[in-house]
Amino acid sequence: MVLEHAVGNFLKTSIVNSEDYLNYIKEFTKGENRAKKTLGEVVSILTKNQKLLDHISKKIQGDFNSLQKKDRYIILLCLHSLTFPITYDILTAFATGFKVQELISKRVIVEKISSIYGSNRAMHIGLEETIPFLIHPGIIEREKIGIYKKAPEKLIPSNLAVEVLIYTDIKLSGSKSLLINEIGFKPWFSYFEMKGIADQTFKFLITKKESLVGNGYLTVQN
Repeated sequence: MVLEHAVGNFLKTSIVNSEDYLNYIKEFTKGENRAKKTLGEVVSILTKNQKLLDHISKKIQGDFNSLQKKDRYIILLCLHSLTFPITYDILTAFATGFKVQELISKRVIVEKISSIYGSNRAMHIGLEETIPFLIHPGIIEREKIGIYKKAPEKLIPSNLAVEVLIYTDIKLSGSKSLLINEIGFKPWFSYFEMKGIADQTFKFLITKKESLVGNGYLTVQN
């Protein structure tokens, strides 16, 4: 995956190496214009999330491959969502549908996303580009053309990936905090299995605070 290569390189060097990324992209992409468009998206993800990436780099000492594959894909998904929030909205729309039926048609997702972004060319392009990005790591699966189902939930191996996932939901949901007891009910988390959240110690991106009810709540560190 092009984004995985670029993020791994950036975490190691703290440098946006556009020339290297473009050469890597051209190995998998035909057409100069498409390659440059992909490069622009990758550079946007790196530059808009530089502070978060710096934190991650320190945590893993710049070695992205030290994380398990599942963790890497979750972090890439979060970075993509933080840069292009339509990714978060598409996953939320799918998750809401999967609560009531096993299979969801693309038409249903188009209607839900159109209500947020309007039915325009940019929205349709965003949808077309995002769905394959979600299929590749096994977040959703294509049952047949235009019909999708949720892949089996994935256990998140590392506390780092869990924190990045929670950080992303708080940022993109427009809330300032997240009750721990709500995590099991929020669409964004329905694709993942996270064990022991109430007992987990957060020191990286998230602060855990006590609440009058439940197991406390989580906020993003300043």
